[in-house]
Amino acid sequence: MDNLWGPISANQWRNVPCVSGRPATEADVVAGAAVFYVPTGSAAATMPLPCCAILSQEDGAEQQVVVIQAELAPRGDGTVLGVRPLSGGNAICTMGEVRLLPGGFAPRSGNGS
Repeated sequence: MDNLWGPISANQWRNVPCVSGRPATEADVVAGAAVFYVPTGSAAATMPLPCCAILSQEDGAEQQVVVIQAELAPRGDGTVLGVRPLSGGNAICTMGEVRLLPGGFAPRSGNGS
């Protein structure tokens, strides 16, 4: 695990570790299968994981991400996602900040990832 949050090849998104069907634990975060955990407990949101999405950033830019966890926010405030941008790193966002891509990422021309 030299590069736990390193870049992801767009054609390898199905192989990204994730937490599905249950809330993430601290061990999941340490292993890179989740971005966050709620020590007091939470509930998993129902959605197939991992999945591809486009994250809308505050500056209007869009970023390709792989959603690796989905949990229900406290007090019924929606769904919170743990995501991994293809460029590397991780982020936490809400369902309203992403556009899910059920069919995966569109192929890019040239010899990109």
